[in-house]
Amino acid sequence: MMKVDLTARNYELDDKVRAYVEEKLGGLDKYLPRHVRGISVCDVILTDDPSGREDNRYVCEGIVTVGGTRLVSREGTINIFAAVDIVEAKLKSQMAKYKEKHTTEPRRLRMLSRLRGQGPDPETTPVEPGAEA
Repeated sequence: MMKVDLTARNYELDDKVRAYVEEKLGGLDKYLPRHVRGISVCDVILTDDPSGREDNRYVCEGIVTVGGTRLVSREGTINIFAAVDIVEAKLKSQMAKYKEKHTTEPRRLRMLSRLRGQGPDPETTPVEPGAEA
């Protein structure tokens, strides 16, 4: 689970909302590369803005810090749970793009290790039956 720091502005947090946010946004670390899962932090800011438009009363802002990169999503709706769901969906797509950019495909990793001379030793590599050596 990713560490979730929850902040409320002009809003009284109850246990139901806190548990919902931690469940939804805390599980997003599975969309990140494995080498950054331990250092990623999610900051969630929940705001009640009664002076805004009536359909954007509750605002949820999610900021995921991964290494030196910040992934930010902000959404306002009439329901706090819907705002959290929309922020989760937006952060998922941002994390998928981040993971795509920051991971190396296994094929490419094998090729790079062979080019560097660190590939598997042909003498200790098992030969498949039926293949000629």
